[in-house]
Parts: sequence; structure tokens; C-alpha cells
Amino acid sequence: MADTRHVQATYDPDAGVWWAESDDLPGLVSEAPTLDALVDRVMAVAGELLAANGTAPAGISLQFSVTRQVEPA
Repeated sequence: MADTRHVQATYDPDAGVWWAESDDLPGLVSEAPTLDALVDRVMAVAGELLAANGTAPAGISLQFSVTRQVEPA
């Protein structure tokens, strides 16, 4: 069974970027212009962050929660 780590992805309409944070991945600070690009960036650094915090990345699963606020037209 995979050890699931949670990542919160939030869209900042003022800056026009997605950003990620996670209590489960200490040190995670990332932003990207699209949600797909953000997921790619987080996946690219997750193993390094886990290793730096003393956790082997094997068997780890990331679960993304997404928040985007929009104003009605």
C-alpha cells in the first residue's frame, strides 16, 4: 500500500499562476503557469524533498487538492 502525501494546489488569479504547498513535503515551494506544469514540477522535486527529510521516496503517492476561485460573469 502506498504512503499518500497531500499537496494543495491553488490558483492565484492576480499573479496568474498556480502554486503548491504541503505539510507532508517540508520545503515544497513551487509555482507554474498551468496546473499540469505545477504537477510536473512537484513530481520532479518530491523525491528529493522526501529524501532530504529522511523518507525513502519508494512507495509514495501524491494526492493533489485543487482550489481555484472564479467570479461569475
